[in-house]
Amino acid sequence: MKTFTVREAEGQLARLISAANEGEIIVLKDGDKKVTLQPVVVLDPEEDSPELEEELLKAIDGPYKPFSQTEMRAIGERILREKRQK
Repeated sequence: MKTFTVREAEGQLARLISAANEGEIIVLKDGDKKVTLQPVVVLDPEEDSPELEEELLKAIDGPYKPFSQTEMRAIGERILREKRQK
């Protein structure tokens, strides 16, 4: 794993992205904030794939819970208030 400050990474971002795509773990730091560069597979919703199915199942399975009547009322009131202010 290699760690760079944002300032150190600025001039070599293309090289760091290539290294991450080759499997190296690259961490960028900005003060206390940290992010990791890692390759991702862009899912095409028009093409069936195991990865797309996995993401869809995660969305269905939650974790989530329905809003209560009180929460829904508060959301509606907030929206109305914001619309009146515009």
